[in-house]
Amino acid sequence: MRYSREWVMATMKYRVFLSWLGCVLLCGTAAAFAANPPPTPPPGHPASLEQAGKQVQHETRGHILAADTFPRGKTNVYRIKVLTPQGQVRVVQMHSNARPKPKPGKSDADKGGH
Repeated sequence: MRYSREWVMATMKYRVFLSWLGCVLLCGTAAAFAANPPPTPPPGHPASLEQAGKQVQHETRGHILAADTFPRGKTNVYRIKVLTPQGQVRVVQMHSNARPKPKPGKSDADKGGH
């Protein structure tokens, strides 16, 4: 059984295309793993003391010495003491996200009274 020249050429073009596509996908995947960007700090106001500490450590490239939380109105204030790479001790204060409001209970009208 002999194959026609057109069929052989079409099959070869298809194989070349699949090989090219495989190489492109493999190279793209390798490049994505090789270009590992540095981690980004949490956006805006941190939701926890741990997030605030990570954000301050990322921004200053220092070592956290102490961290405390102080309530202030509807938010918390995170006070973080950090030792910078230059040997200075800095105190950074960050406000948290607003605390969630307590869910309202049933009003007197909703309790089914007379």
